[in-house]
Amino acid sequence: MNVDLTLDQSLNIGPEVTLAEGLTKHVKIGSVKVIREVRQKMKDIPYRFAFCVGREKRKLGDEEVDFPAIEASYREAFGMVLVEGLTDEEYENANVQELDTLLDRFLY
Repeated sequence: MNVDLTLDQSLNIGPEVTLAEGLTKHVKIGSVKVIREVRQKMKDIPYRFAFCVGREKRKLGDEEVDFPAIEASYREAFGMVLVEGLTDEEYENANVQELDTLLDRFLY
């Protein structure tokens, strides 16, 4: 077995994802602990990340939806699944579609 792969697995380091041109990050391996933490964090979030980005608090039907708070929850969850985390600048430059699917392996 490849020594680097074995070391990465022992450190909980999974595959690389490209979030923007010149911006690649390692995703953590979906351990039971990480999956539980991400699911707990996101359990009450009914909207996809891409839908929430840049929206203000507003009423949808009978419900008041705090989109900035939902976006903040997603941002925190991204930090939970990325080995290197995500700086403010990286977050602002990341591809929305890549971030929108980043948590799928931990949530579904």
